[in-house]
Amino acid sequence: MKVAVGGTFQFLHRGHRKLLESAFSIGDHILIGLTSNEFASRSRRYKVRPYDERKMDIENYVKNFGKSFEIRRIDDHYGPTIEEDFDLIVVSHETYVYAMEINAIRLKKGMKPLKIHNIGRVLADDLIPISSSRIMDGRIDGEGRRLSTIRVNASTKNVQKLRAIENAFKKLMGKVIVEGIEYHGRIKQPYGHQTLLCAIERAKNALGDADYGVGVEAGLFYYPSIEKYMDFHYVVIIDSLGNMNYSSSVGFTYPERVISNLKGGTISDSFKTTYGLDNIGQGDGAIGFLTNGKVTRSKIIEDAVLLALLQKGSEYYYL
Repeated sequence: MKVAVGGTFQFLHRGHRKLLESAFSIGDHILIGLTSNEFASRSRRYKVRPYDERKMDIENYVKNFGKSFEIRRIDDHYGPTIEEDFDLIVVSHETYVYAMEINAIRLKKGMKPLKIHNIGRVLADDLIPISSSRIMDGRIDGEGRRLSTIRVNASTKNVQKLRAIENAFKKLMGKVIVEGIEYHGRIKQPYGHQTLLCAIERAKNALGDADYGVGVEAGLFYYPSIEKYMDFHYVVIIDSLGNMNYSSSVGFTYPERVISNLKGGTISDSFKTTYGLDNIGQGDGAIGFLTNGKVTRSKIIEDAVLLALLQKGSEYYYL
């Protein structure tokens, strides 16, 4: 079987090795497309190592597999795969789209489509994919081991929310630094799908140069079958490579008086009108008040953040 695989291979990190190992375990002859310095430099913010150095690293690694191979310079995402006969292409989650483009071109030319073997993402200890850019930044090494403290930004100054986010991250990653970022959303009281969109906006706003950005947004959801509004917190986590994960908290209904007193305002405004409570959103939240402290907003947010993070660790099932 003739197999194609390609990349820049700036450093032969664990993700690259899995890519090559998969190709050599499947094929009898492997074509390794290695990007030229000119092409690779167009899409990377770091200086790409000389082609000959990268080629030598690959040769020294794959020669031990004992199979026929060749390394060719490529100046685009396709290389010889749109001209020559191959049986299969090995890709990562990030390069899967190029395999689809290759097959579309091959079909237009009357060529058979390639089988695609996707190795998915190879995660570092911080649950973010291993990448050369992150190695260059000094955040991880080539094995994915963390070299600096994980930094998390969240678009909130609410102490309860920040503590909940920190607790969730610590359960999976140990030491982290969580920083609150001032944020003023366009929508004061989200309803329905607006809630998720606002959480996404918060996460993107928070990220900056941190490893993770977190957005937490509470919203009201109306259920005609019971003629009631329920409150859910949506959590969105974005990592430094732009990958996002989503989850929500448990939901609960509001007393009719709270809903009646909304009148275009926020839940916090309604709680002040209904119960005389100022800034219900700053402590244990509405759920803490309504359950006499038996369930707190901090706990349901912590669980929701943890659920979103656990999806990253189990992302094999989501890709």
